[in-house]
Amino acid sequence: MDFVKCRKCKRPILERVRRCPGCGAPIDDARGARAGRGSGLAATALVAAGVLLVGYWMGWTPTLRSLPAPEPMPTQAPTASEDKRFGLTERTRIDVYQEILRAQDHAQLEADRRYPPPDPSESPERWQRHAEVREQFRKQMDEEDEKAIAKHYALTTEQLLAISAEGFQHNWPRPPQRSLR
Repeated sequence: MDFVKCRKCKRPILERVRRCPGCGAPIDDARGARAGRGSGLAATALVAAGVLLVGYWMGWTPTLRSLPAPEPMPTQAPTASEDKRFGLTERTRIDVYQEILRAQDHAQLEADRRYPPPDPSESPERWQRHAEVREQFRKQMDEEDEKAIAKHYALTTEQLLAISAEGFQHNWPRPPQRSLR
């Protein structure tokens, strides 16, 4: 069911009725106005389509011939800074590599600080025990630091090893080493 508005009282009424139940005005006027609006829109669309058809028939095409064609983008190999592995650029991987080396230096320094060498006159067994405890501590520190780096950069330990190997292979710069003294 379609509704139309009464021209006189503006009430919505069924399109089928002949008179408005509110004011009694004839409804034919409302239908005529509605049909007139629709036919005006249709006529405008028809004229626009005709103009486009005549223009097309006369050789006009809707292109922008006055603008020069865009130049194709040059295809280049990615530069070193755009080279991505593990979702990281080469610059970021170099930073990760340097962080790994700093962590290893930190573990070494901390092991030296916590477990200073025993007296040279100590027995070989004491020296062996000292070396084992110190090395175990250094490895533990290394693992903890690597886990922190991996978490920071959202990497796995295998990816950290690959970045370390890449840094060694490409001779990336080492960060300055800190000393215990």
